[in-house]
Amino acid sequence: MSQEKIDILERALLRQKTARKQAEKILEEKSLTLYNTSLQLKEVNKKLESLLDEKKSELKGVFENINDAYLVIGIQGNVLKMNDVAEQLFGLDPTETEANILDLIFEEDYTYAMNSFLELKKKGKFSNFSARVTSKNNEIKWVNINASIIYDKNNMPIAAQGIVRDVTKQREEQLVIDLVNNTAKSVLGKENINEIAWEITSNIANYLGNNDCVLYLVNRDNNTLEQIAAFGEKVNDSNNAYNNGIIPLGKGISGSVALTGISEIIDDTSKDKRYISDDKIRSSEITVPIISNGEVIGIIDAEHEHKNYFTAEHKKTIENIANIVSLQLKSAINLRERIKVEQHNKDLVAELRRSNDELKEYAHIVSHDLKSPLRSISALSTWIKMDNEDKFDEISLQNFDNIDLTLEKMENLITDILRFSSINSNAKDKQEIDLDNLVKKLIHIMYVPDNISINIVNKLPIVNGDSTKFEQLFQNLIGNAIKFSNKPNAYINIDFEEQEHFYKFSVIDNGIGIEKRHHDKIFKIFQSLKISDDSTGIGLSIVKKIVDIYKGEVWVESEIDKGTTFYFTIKKSED
Repeated sequence: MSQEKIDILERALLRQKTARKQAEKILEEKSLTLYNTSLQLKEVNKKLESLLDEKKSELKGVFENINDAYLVIGIQGNVLKMNDVAEQLFGLDPTETEANILDLIFEEDYTYAMNSFLELKKKGKFSNFSARVTSKNNEIKWVNINASIIYDKNNMPIAAQGIVRDVTKQREEQLVIDLVNNTAKSVLGKENINEIAWEITSNIANYLGNNDCVLYLVNRDNNTLEQIAAFGEKVNDSNNAYNNGIIPLGKGISGSVALTGISEIIDDTSKDKRYISDDKIRSSEITVPIISNGEVIGIIDAEHEHKNYFTAEHKKTIENIANIVSLQLKSAINLRERIKVEQHNKDLVAELRRSNDELKEYAHIVSHDLKSPLRSISALSTWIKMDNEDKFDEISLQNFDNIDLTLEKMENLITDILRFSSINSNAKDKQEIDLDNLVKKLIHIMYVPDNISINIVNKLPIVNGDSTKFEQLFQNLIGNAIKFSNKPNAYINIDFEEQEHFYKFSVIDNGIGIEKRHHDKIFKIFQSLKISDDSTGIGLSIVKKIVDIYKGEVWVESEIDKGTTFYFTIKKSED
């Protein structure tokens, strides 16, 4: 081998040795770096493990100490995990392995809950879901749920977790507030007692969550409870009760509360002998009185098919409602009674009107039937007197004259009765009448003896009414004063005074006067003082009847042998 080849090999070997040394140096450096990195990773892993343990501890603390119930459930609803609050809320035993959330849903909310779970699977979460649940000890509670789906690494749903908050108390408080507000608003301004009662029963039934509520009114006239409104199964589609029952006071639970005025809750009606079943038997009952001014005026009664359904909170709430509606209900009761009285009065007025019409018709018939024989008697008496005038002595002739006077008085009496019965309040009541002119014309056509002067002191007013009535009024008073005048210089003064709501009139004379004991008697029909033989005793009765029609009063002041003053008032027109 030549020296040249040897040199080439030696140089190649040297390069290999140099490269190997460089590689070994790099390897040492990388090994050191790897070792240092390994040490750093171990330190980081220790920190991560410590942090993970810390987070696990924190999560465990949160899980155990959260104020709301926390559950993890499988896709089929089986409970996988829960905290202490959840155990208390649902009454679950943590050792139970068969617990399923679907068994805890309140029956009436089951369909709604299942639809919500389907939405959870579809969207992955939901919030503020509200429903009722039934605990293992059969307590019904309202809960609010926020839930989300748990996914595996392949994004497949494997479970659901949820925070469940018991909102029963808050909901009951809100229900009470809503009940008070809704009831107060619904009865405000209502006057119909049935409408008020319906609002009360429907609002209370909705609050209680039951399907039976009745309101009774206390009838003190016959000591009974009268059912005026019902809600639920006891009413038809028109909200009318199928059975408007009447319960004697003291009978049944409602009748007992009506007597005592103290609310009662019956947890088991089968153990209470007072319980009365109307449409069907129910297991629990609550009865609250409605009291106004210390007196029971009504009863609120509700029943439920389950035992032990009603609570002290229910009783307290309904008592508050009873206090709120008592004034409105009492007002409606008074209105109903007033309507009954008004209707009764209308019936009486209608009956009186019929009677008056019949009386008027009867008076006309009697007037005609009585006057005809009177005239026949008068004619026969006159014929007998004329045919036998030369045969009768003076006494007999005087008797014939007395017969004529009696017949004349009888006819005047019949005429006055007819006039009295004919006075009514329906004729020309809105006619404008100048009383000053009316009285002057009346004086002009009346027979006034020369010794009597009639004076209108102040000009009489213009009024609205029936001129015929006012003619009768003044004619009777003036004629009465003329009839009982006994002075050579007699006078009759007619005056009036305007008051705020009335015109006050007076007819003053200086005649014989009237004893005070007769002042009330003279205004009654047929109560003549027998001072004048031709007095029928009806004139002043006509005066009083006309004054009554115009809502006034009539009275007399008098002294024997000094004179008499008749006063009367007429109400001013309201137009």
